[in-house]
Amino acid sequence: MTKVHVIAKRDFLESLTSARPLAALAELVWNGFDAQSDRVQIHLDLNELEGLQSIRVRDYGTGIDLSQIESLFGSLGESWKKNKARLQGRPMHGKSGKGRFKAFALGQHIEWNTTCLQDGKAYSYKITGNFHALDDFDISAPTETEGAMTGTEVVVSNIQQNFRSLLSESAPLDLARVFAAYLTEYPGLSLEYNGISIDPKTAQKHSADYHLGDVGLSDDRKTTVAVSIIEWNMPTERVLHWCDAKGISLYETEAGQQIRAPGFNFTAYIKSDHFLELDKQNQLILEELHPDVDIILKVARAKIKEHFRRRLAEDQSKVVARWKNEHIYPYGEETNLNPVEEAERQVFDILAVNVQSYLPSFEDSDKQSKKFTFRLLAQAIHDNPSSVQQIIGEVLGLKKEAQDELAELLKKTTLSSIIGFSKIVANRLDFLLGLETLIFDKENKKQLLERDQLHKILENETWIFSEEFGLAGSEERLDEVLRKHLAKLGKREDNPEAVMLADEKTGRVDLMLHKVVQPRTGEYDYLIVELKRPSKKVDSEVLSQIEGYAMAVANDERFHGVKTRWTFIAVSNDLDDFVKRKTNQRGWPIGKVYDDAVLNITVWAKPWADVINDARSRLRFFSEQLSYEANRDSAKAYLKKAHEKFIPNLDLPKDNESDKVPLSAP
Repeated sequence: MTKVHVIAKRDFLESLTSARPLAALAELVWNGFDAQSDRVQIHLDLNELEGLQSIRVRDYGTGIDLSQIESLFGSLGESWKKNKARLQGRPMHGKSGKGRFKAFALGQHIEWNTTCLQDGKAYSYKITGNFHALDDFDISAPTETEGAMTGTEVVVSNIQQNFRSLLSESAPLDLARVFAAYLTEYPGLSLEYNGISIDPKTAQKHSADYHLGDVGLSDDRKTTVAVSIIEWNMPTERVLHWCDAKGISLYETEAGQQIRAPGFNFTAYIKSDHFLELDKQNQLILEELHPDVDIILKVARAKIKEHFRRRLAEDQSKVVARWKNEHIYPYGEETNLNPVEEAERQVFDILAVNVQSYLPSFEDSDKQSKKFTFRLLAQAIHDNPSSVQQIIGEVLGLKKEAQDELAELLKKTTLSSIIGFSKIVANRLDFLLGLETLIFDKENKKQLLERDQLHKILENETWIFSEEFGLAGSEERLDEVLRKHLAKLGKREDNPEAVMLADEKTGRVDLMLHKVVQPRTGEYDYLIVELKRPSKKVDSEVLSQIEGYAMAVANDERFHGVKTRWTFIAVSNDLDDFVKRKTNQRGWPIGKVYDDAVLNITVWAKPWADVINDARSRLRFFSEQLSYEANRDSAKAYLKKAHEKFIPNLDLPKDNESDKVPLSAP
């Protein structure tokens, strides 16, 4: 007896033994077919308690070549199959030499009992592996066995657990789904599971064969082309096989986006002996398609597209007929329809069939819910077909994982709530871009000063300063206290009397916002925002006034004994150098200029650019998840919708005029 040693670390080898039972069993079957066996048998041996005792996988192929045993079992990543894409016309499955380790996912002791031919004689020997010594395989001495059939039987014992999935009645069908395409492609092969023959047709939903006749090639020759399409009743990759006329696959490629077949899992086999001719000349698989291959594929794709258009129409008509029988179809039996009405029904049928296919909960709904859903969809198609197309397109464009996540989410909240939240984020992003333009654009800034528009707009957008005040209101007590101490802020311009500005226009430009929230009973948080006119920088004088004002307001007798937190913010287009240094103090967040722990007061000074950028940063995560990017058109639309009465002369340039409007503060 000899040993074959595998040069690899224990933890790496153990990682190769991880697999689901069916996947591990499938690897042993693939090895049998790769050994050119036309027949592979699986047998499960049970003990007296009907538990799984051992698993045997028998093939009738070439056996394991004795002269190559060292490289076959001692190397990883260098399987003999790696340099053989095909053997006798059949594609090789495993190419990295790791498949043999998957067997240890089933049991701890593995034996490969094999018979091979060498110098015209048959030799039998045994290879033994143990989970506790994954890097060593024992090889028995070969013995000549005259007349013995070649092939290999893999015996898995010391079973890890009583695998119910392998003992269940559905196990043959599960295995059929794995090997359906391969067994269909090579009908001369057979796979048996505990005496049951695996029939690939059990995994087929529909199949069709089309003869496309003679197709002209680039050199004026012609070749006969046929296409076979198999639709599967389980998820599979959509693949096109380039085959010879007998259906032996020479090469395969993804079907790609050119073939749209929603709801179908399929494999198409394009058959032509010209593929075989090109393959012999090493011209079939090139970086760029051979002209003849391109010609054949175009003809074949056209037929495949036609096939699925017909199949979709068949399925659609069956579903619509069922809806009519269930009396949930939203249209009557009228036949004298005008072109618009007929088009509406066709659009409804297409969308409704997809709604049923892609929304998991639809089929489980009661009759009234389905009927109501269809009525809403029909009405939406009639009133606003473009919006329906976009909404349905987005929903149906979700990947399977995203569809499942949406369905799970809808168990916990409503679609209207999700849409409402998304709309809030989108509106806020649009508002920030619009506010930037209003504040920093030269022409808009002049018009904004003609009346206290900015104050009125910000009353409904106070989330920009602090999220907790987004839906807050004011109170009469606060109003009175603020007015009482207003003189401490110096000369004001937000009084009832109009003031004369530098450009000889009148306006109210120094304004104050104030909001209050009550986090707990008997406690209050106050936000007071001092909006300075754009030409007035926040300087030391302004800071001194605001700090004095803040202490006077907080010390007012009406707030004695009340737990309060005060936040005062001074905002303008710019800060002077002194205030800029004050807003960058060690240990404080940027912008804080005063902190009174006794009165629970903080005073902040910020330029508009920082206020807007801070707000945008808070929204960044949500905007990235929504993949939403505000532009000037969307910003203008939001401002006109939400604040049009305050900015009737709004004229934001469009996106293609971006050179006229700065996106951030100068």
